[in-house]
Amino acid sequence: MSDTLSSTELWDKVSFALYQDLGAISFDTFVDPLTPVGIENNRFIFKVPETFADKIINQWNTEISMKFVEYANNETGKFIRPEFQKTESLASAASPVTTGLTSESEQHIPFSQDAGLNPDYTFEKFVVGSGNENARAIAQAVAEGPGKVYNPYLIYGGVGLGKTHLMQAIGNQYAQDNPNARIKYATAEDFLNDFTNSLRKGGDTNATALFKKTYRSLDMLLVDDIQFWAGKPQVQEEFFNTFNALTKANKQIVMTSDRYPNDIPDLQDRLKSRFEQGITSDIQKPDVQTRVAILRNLQDQNDLDIPNDVLQLIGESVDDNVRTLEGAFHKFEAKIRYMNKPATIETAKTILEEINANKKSVITVDRIQKVVADYYMQTVEDMKSSRRQSDIVMARHVAIYLTRTMTDMSLPQIGQAFGDRDHSSISHAFTKIEEQVEKEGQMKAMVQDLAEAIRNGQ
Repeated sequence: MSDTLSSTELWDKVSFALYQDLGAISFDTFVDPLTPVGIENNRFIFKVPETFADKIINQWNTEISMKFVEYANNETGKFIRPEFQKTESLASAASPVTTGLTSESEQHIPFSQDAGLNPDYTFEKFVVGSGNENARAIAQAVAEGPGKVYNPYLIYGGVGLGKTHLMQAIGNQYAQDNPNARIKYATAEDFLNDFTNSLRKGGDTNATALFKKTYRSLDMLLVDDIQFWAGKPQVQEEFFNTFNALTKANKQIVMTSDRYPNDIPDLQDRLKSRFEQGITSDIQKPDVQTRVAILRNLQDQNDLDIPNDVLQLIGESVDDNVRTLEGAFHKFEAKIRYMNKPATIETAKTILEEINANKKSVITVDRIQKVVADYYMQTVEDMKSSRRQSDIVMARHVAIYLTRTMTDMSLPQIGQAFGDRDHSSISHAFTKIEEQVEKEGQMKAMVQDLAEAIRNGQ
């Protein structure tokens, strides 16, 4: 507690507490239009625009004043009550401010129009298959009833499987149904950059307040690739606060990750706990039927006529992820559109050769170690060392399991590749992961994603 705060400093702290408590709409309507004047005899004087004065003062008398007194007392240890002075001069000046009481013609451009959403990412263009149907069903429910049941919603899975598409489809659907909704899509890196930029401005409290208001006044926040925050405690702390502010106001949060939250190293336990309050779903690699359906969808979107056997060949040959599949399709499209090649099996085989879809590369222990180390954000040297830190041990065991299942190396050879370990240690590591893969769906999915990345040389 402090009795040395200036009226400006006190109002900064109390107004932020009110913002978190009331939510964006009530704050913009009943608090933002006020102009703080100063403190006089334990009364905090505010000027209030005469146009809206009665409605604002009535709301303060019935709900907000007691909150103000509580928050001011927490900061100063004193009983400070609010007092209002009507002012005509502010009535006209307040018109540029979004108060929630302005006429329809004075309202700002809907936030969702600048939400960072790709308009092509819609539910209609998302091809449903056995590997994503559950995630798609939950996403539709979130779009139709945000903040009610599945909050937060986290979609996880390997690279290029459609996580971003599905997440943005939620935002686009909600924006279409609610044109004035405040929606924001950001990558985890965007959030980090916005946060650090606000901190760089040092004493500029407006920069920090603007950052917090931007993210905490939303109706829906979409964050891509949260695994990017691994080992970054300061941004995790800020997102924790943002998360609490939004969910407390029943606002929807949707996130994506390349792995299940508990598998993200150095992610705070309290964040993992918050994520578990909602629902998670994974997206698996599409089967052949789904891949061919995706190709047919692309064909229709691009007004092409491609024989079914050609689509079938491409779908069977490109089996890693949707992004690579789309790349193969557009390469084929370029051949027939701009190089006047026929839409035939022969042309398809040509582009498949060009992208090496029919060539299986040699899998080495070096590649396995590199892919697994990157996934767990460790180093190959650590995996080969004698260190027993839990995340290093897990990475080491998974790499040993994949080496045993994806190469012809013997146990002694694998032991030598992992820091001259004896064959019994290698056998133990393999058996441990094998049992987890059989019993735990998340472990099985993670190992499959790693194996896919290893085969594709990623």
